[in-house]
Amino acid sequence: MSYTAVRDETIRLLLSRLDDLVKKSGRGEAAVSPYLTLREAKYARIHLSSRLGAGTAVLWGGYPEAERVRVVILPDYTEGLVDPTALGSDPAAALSDAGLDDLAETVRGAVCPVLVKGSGFRELSHRDYLGSVLGLGLERDAIGDILIPDAHSAILLTDTRVGDFLTTQMEKVATDTVRVSRLPEGTALTGTRRLQPITDTVASERLDCVVAALCNLSREKAQMAVKSGLVELDYEAVEDCSATVEAPAVISVRGYGKFAVHAFDGTTRKGRIRLAAGKYT
Repeated sequence: MSYTAVRDETIRLLLSRLDDLVKKSGRGEAAVSPYLTLREAKYARIHLSSRLGAGTAVLWGGYPEAERVRVVILPDYTEGLVDPTALGSDPAAALSDAGLDDLAETVRGAVCPVLVKGSGFRELSHRDYLGSVLGLGLERDAIGDILIPDAHSAILLTDTRVGDFLTTQMEKVATDTVRVSRLPEGTALTGTRRLQPITDTVASERLDCVVAALCNLSREKAQMAVKSGLVELDYEAVEDCSATVEAPAVISVRGYGKFAVHAFDGTTRKGRIRLAAGKYT
């Protein structure tokens, strides 16, 4: 993908960094990106499609259904040595099975699950955990998915360096005292948030049109929500009603919830676009 074909400066910078990672892998190392949003991951897939197909790259977030993932780019000599399908299911195990233990160790350390256990004094939310992490001075791209197995604990996906930092520095989430520990290697992870399916039609892929459909609002009220700063698109506040939603995407609307936009799938006889989405429950 050409940089000049991408208008978004953030995506242009991402593509440039991916090319730097490719150069690093040329020195025989496994090169790893920070955690990416769904939108960034989409552009990364397009940019690295040949490498993904050849099994010299993988997008991995700790479990197959992860939303936030890291790009892992492997040296060219691994092509043909590692099954691309196995690499996408469990890259560290696939590399170990191929006898590439040094690369496997790098990948294993790049996605480290950390258990945060509350006292049981109060229920803790995804927002509570994320706020505490950011309050420690970490950037958002240092943390992948935050899994909530119950009301008093969470599993944070990060890397071994940040995981060690959290075990010593993270003492409170909201007003609750917490204990932090790294989960044992090989712990099976799965997404814990469910989606309530949404199917609808929209006039266009404009943000205000999509927000109106997801939240069952009039076009005017959806525009007010966007202009008031109540809407986040792929984890970034967007106040431009005409911004284009590119599936897959995550949209959060304050007061209405968080939604996953899966696809814009064809048009109806009246020319409206079919929307497939889901609301996080």
